[in-house]
Amino acid sequence: MLVIVVSPPNSNTVLDGAECTVTKPEEHTDWSDFPNLGVLTLASCVAGIRGVRPVYLDGTVVNWAEIAEFVDAHASETLAICISALTATYEAGLHLVARAKRANPRIVSIFGNDHITALPVETMTRQSDLIDVAFVGNEVIGGFAKFVHDLSSDNVGDLAQYPGMIYRSGGSVCMNNQVTEGVFTDIDYELIDADFNHTALYRDNFARRVVPTFQNLTGRTVRAGIPVEIARGCIKFARNDACSFCSIQYGGMWRNSAETPDLAWDAIAHAEVHGFDYLYLTADELPLTFGRLLGEMRDNPPDWWRSRAEEERPVMVGYARSDGLSNERNAETLRYLNIRQLMVGLDAGTSVSLRAMRKPLAPGSDRFSEYRAEAMFEHNIAALSAAKNNDLVLKVGFVIGHLGMTPSLLRENLDSMKSLLDSGAGAIASLDVEVLSLEPGSMDYRQLIDPDVADAAAANLDLMLPDRRRRVEIAKKWAGRDILDREAAMSDYVEAVMPQLSMADLVAARREVRAYAHQIGVTTGG
Repeated sequence: MLVIVVSPPNSNTVLDGAECTVTKPEEHTDWSDFPNLGVLTLASCVAGIRGVRPVYLDGTVVNWAEIAEFVDAHASETLAICISALTATYEAGLHLVARAKRANPRIVSIFGNDHITALPVETMTRQSDLIDVAFVGNEVIGGFAKFVHDLSSDNVGDLAQYPGMIYRSGGSVCMNNQVTEGVFTDIDYELIDADFNHTALYRDNFARRVVPTFQNLTGRTVRAGIPVEIARGCIKFARNDACSFCSIQYGGMWRNSAETPDLAWDAIAHAEVHGFDYLYLTADELPLTFGRLLGEMRDNPPDWWRSRAEEERPVMVGYARSDGLSNERNAETLRYLNIRQLMVGLDAGTSVSLRAMRKPLAPGSDRFSEYRAEAMFEHNIAALSAAKNNDLVLKVGFVIGHLGMTPSLLRENLDSMKSLLDSGAGAIASLDVEVLSLEPGSMDYRQLIDPDVADAAAANLDLMLPDRRRRVEIAKKWAGRDILDREAAMSDYVEAVMPQLSMADLVAARREVRAYAHQIGVTTGG
């Protein structure tokens, strides 16, 4: 029996609806350049179950109509259809499941990923005909594999036995606790092309969008990219204090990693031996969160790594906070590991703006929060210097918009962004600057649907908000929904919490920063 695991495309690209003006999927420059590691991991973990054949499908590269036809053609032999749902892709996933269930009502639908984890009650309540069960958080491999095993042998028992599962019982939505489990690294790369030739599509995108830029920046020509998970998590999750716009749903463990440096190196070697030489490390932040693991990997490289010249080793890319990269030793470690490119969210703006976005390591209620916010600009400058000294390529990002932002704060933020771009000459390779994207699970989204949360945050920062009655009206509009028009939600958020500003103002600000970057020779995107 087939277990089909799907990553849907952005819903607006395959369903009728409003055109995206801000959240354009084509502006996400790593879109569809690599296999989807989450979907591949889920497919891999059930590959050894007798009677089960996992099917890997990535709707970001394979034509959605072809995927729908595949589901129809194989409905009679399909045990389960599994949807990895982000907010942008959730509705497309629902449509595919509806099609599958029309063809074969016995197919069991299993949902997971950030959107479900952020809105478990809303999704399970509103989609009772389409979502049978779901899994929340990151540590889901054991529970998912056990459920598929029992489903395939017609031996599903009490649903309370499957860690991380959410399900319905007695008219209520129930959620099982997650259990601690290691990072899954037994990836079956053969599944990528078992049913569709994904590789040709990925490599075409990679050759057009990654290879020329990376070669120009580093002198290195790469062939194929793949995400690799040796660690996941961010230091900000340790105190449940993620940046306000962060919607990552880490579940039961704020960080998780390979237990030993040897296991981390094994995951890297496993990807490399399958033809991938550009490895996208998935950890949400590397030097501060996983400094010990990186240091142990530096001190204990395998023989195959030692014996090769640098240009013969796979290159890696990853994420870092500027206050982690500002430490020269951290930068040196990253460079030794051939982590050549880093995505860094630079911390531009006033102290109050950085605190509103919850960027400092100290929470907003901490007495050191304001001091740490003020020190962040200097960390940015030091990080840019450390990157330049160690020949690291930086792809930097700015977010425009936050709770309580006013026209004057917006102007100060834009000037700060330009100043940092000037300071980054020779270190900044490319820039992503985006209007705040409102995602369920983020603090910004909570502030949209709960005026009391917004009021408390604004009071802590001594910021003014627009009329509360209007904010209450807006909150009622969005609370309880499972399907979101992200463009409309973003516009309403601006109206609700940013005095005297509109979405058009933020879009114009983004355009201004992009134009300035172009003027000084910094590539936007790429």
